[in-house]
This record gives sequence, C-alpha cells and structure tokens, in this order.
Amino acid sequence: MEHRTLHRSGFGRSRGSAPHFVRFMLAERKPHRSGPVCVTELMGAPYLARMPAQPAPSPISPRAKDLFGLDRSYTFLNHGSFGSCPLQVLAAQDRSRREIEARPIELLGRRVEELLQPARQAVAAFVQADAAGLGFMVNATEGVNAVLHSIEWQRGDEVLALDMLYNAVRKSVQRLGVSHGITLREVVTPSEGWSGEKLANLLIDAIASQTRLVIVDHVTSPTAIVVDVQRVIQACKARGILVLVDGAHAPGMLDLSINGLDADWYTANLHKWTCAPKGCGMLVTAPQHRNATHPLATSHHFGLAYTKEFDWQGTRDITAWMHAGTAIEFFAQFGWNRVREHNHSLAVWAHNALCEAWSVAPLTDASGSSMGSMCAVRVPKATRMKHASVEDLARVLYERERVEIPVIDWKGEWHVRVSAHIHTAQEDILRLADAVRAIGR
Repeated sequence: MEHRTLHRSGFGRSRGSAPHFVRFMLAERKPHRSGPVCVTELMGAPYLARMPAQPAPSPISPRAKDLFGLDRSYTFLNHGSFGSCPLQVLAAQDRSRREIEARPIELLGRRVEELLQPARQAVAAFVQADAAGLGFMVNATEGVNAVLHSIEWQRGDEVLALDMLYNAVRKSVQRLGVSHGITLREVVTPSEGWSGEKLANLLIDAIASQTRLVIVDHVTSPTAIVVDVQRVIQACKARGILVLVDGAHAPGMLDLSINGLDADWYTANLHKWTCAPKGCGMLVTAPQHRNATHPLATSHHFGLAYTKEFDWQGTRDITAWMHAGTAIEFFAQFGWNRVREHNHSLAVWAHNALCEAWSVAPLTDASGSSMGSMCAVRVPKATRMKHASVEDLARVLYERERVEIPVIDWKGEWHVRVSAHIHTAQEDILRLADAVRAIGR
C-alpha cells in the first residue's frame, strides 16, 4: 500500500547538534478553560520559542473541530481507541432511533434487513468487499470471536500471531485453548526499529506444520505500525493455512480493498477512523467459509444465509450499523483520499516533531512508510523517571495537563500513541509536547 509522506527535511540533525525545537519558555501557569491546572501557556496557547522547520499539513477545514462534540477543555489525541462521531452523524442516528421506538415491531422486527441493506452496500463499496459476505458486528473483537468459534478445531492446532496482537484477541484465543486444546504462539517482535515489511516477514518465517490459523493485525494496536498483510496472506494461502486479518484500525485510515487482499476473514471497526456511531464493526468472510461462519448469538435465521444471520442477532439497537454509510458520506464531502492523506501527513509530522522536541530516537522509520494515522513516540527519560507506571503518567497527563493519550509500556520502553484525524490540530500536538516536558521537569 502506497503512502505519500512528508519529507524529513527540516527535522534532521547530526548527533550532538541542537534540536530545531528550543526549550519551552516558562510562563505563569493558567488553568485551561474550566479544567485543572494544565500545560505552560502564554496568551492562552502553548508557546514554543521556535517552531519546527517543517510545517504541519494544512487543516481540512478551519472549523473541523466544530463538526465533533469533543469537550474543548482537554486535548484529545486518542482517536484510535474509540474515536469521535461527527455531530451530524449522531443526529441522523438519533432520528432513526426515535423512528424505531415509534414503530418497533414493524421497523426492527419485520424490516431489519431492509434497514441495514443500504449501509451494507455503502460499507462494501467503501472497503471494496462483497456485500453478500459482509456482516455487521459490535466491534472487531466480536468478529474475531465469531471466526474462532466457527472453526472446527482439533487438539494440538496452533494459532500464530505477532506478540503485538490486541490483548482482547489474545484472551479470546486463550479461552479457546482451555475448551478446545488449541495453543497460541506469539512471534517475538523487536522493541524498536519496526516496519510493516519486517513484521510480516517475522510472522511468515514462524509458520510451522501445526499452524492452523494466522491472525495478523493490519495496523498494530500498541505500536501503530501498518503491517504488510498482503505478503502474509499470500504466504498462508501457499501453505494452505487459514488467515484472519484484524483490521480494527484500517477502514478510514487506509485505502482498503478487502477483495484484493483475499483473506479468509477480515474483521474491522467502523467506529474508529470511519467515525460511525459506537458499536459498529464488520466481519467480511470469503465465499468458501460463509456457510460455516456464524455470529456469536445464534438466533432464528441460523443456517439460512450469511447476511440474514448477521442482520438478526436478537433484539438490539441497530442504528449504529444503519448509519455506517452516513459516516462514510459525511467525510466524502472532503474527499476520502484527502482525509486519509491529511491524517497520515499529520501523524508523520507529529512523530518527527515530538522526537525533536523530546530529543528521543524514533521507534520506526521517520519517513512514515509504516505509519497510518497514528504514531508511537518514546517518552523522554526525565518524564518517565518521575512516574511509577504508564498508567500513572497517563493519569497525570489527563488530570493535570488535560491531555487524553494512551501511554504504553512496550518491552520496557515507554511511548505515547498519537492519533491524528481531521479534528486534530497542530496546536494539539504542541500542547502534548509541552505537557510531557513540563511534567518531567
């Protein structure tokens, strides 16, 4: 997958030379709006004595933040966990919810397939998948579990994955290990120097005779690396091994062609980077597995047809699924290629700017070739030494500095995972830079 990236020019410096960021100037601490005392500010905004030489990408819209309902009393840099749904999409969802409540039996009981069909078609076109093999789920983890419980396991079967796999997926496989006698083998990855190609090769080289299923993250959750999943899928198919792609972060972040990847299963979230309402995920299943793949909740349509089973999983609020297409259409006003390019470029800029601001070595290629819309940046030693754990540092960043961001301990190295979407501004990144330095003094 091709990503155009920002040039490194303006950030590079030889060892021992002064960084382009000069020390943050101290000013009187002021509370950030109504929140607790926060990052050092001057004239109401974080102040840098000198800005990075490479400019940040221009905003998609000057009023991008107004399109979301995010609380402005803090800086939100964790879109990768749950994201934020545009107000316009939420309003449409609320109208549908009220309509269903007005005629619940007719709309939910008799017309559920009719209501979900437009969304299924819109999502299938967006991710280039066969609509007949696309079922809605609450999230990608539920999709992983649907696959795991649909395979006829034999004792001794092995599930192979990188040790960067999502922890909920790890727990899901471990649970099946107790009941079905299967094992999970995790491929050890390096503590730094990550790339999508290297991670793919590590996984491929670890395939063994007992490997029954390979689970590969399209974008790794703890380290924010875009993995070369096409290479993994091709290697698995050549060996007759099943492959499940956990694309939790992919839709909206990457230009997807699920048909082109040709995995056995592809599960993903639509409430992350596509910004659908919360509780909107999908499972795309290849034709040869559709008769054997079922949602976790067995209901009246079991065995009738793939989409019928997934459409009716019992009584539930289907409005998040109904408005996946609304979210796709919302960002189409800016152009999805433009949205993805903006978010990617901002993530690359943030990565390089923070590495310079904190004088830390990059964890991955600074060109951004293995990044999507997130980046992982080391926590400076001075800041780390003042906190007992990553949870403690994340708490201080949120409660004192009013910055929402995950702090991750990866094999003894601490890093923050920065997310960039259209509501993310240069000032948000600079506030994070100042906040981390401030609490390390």
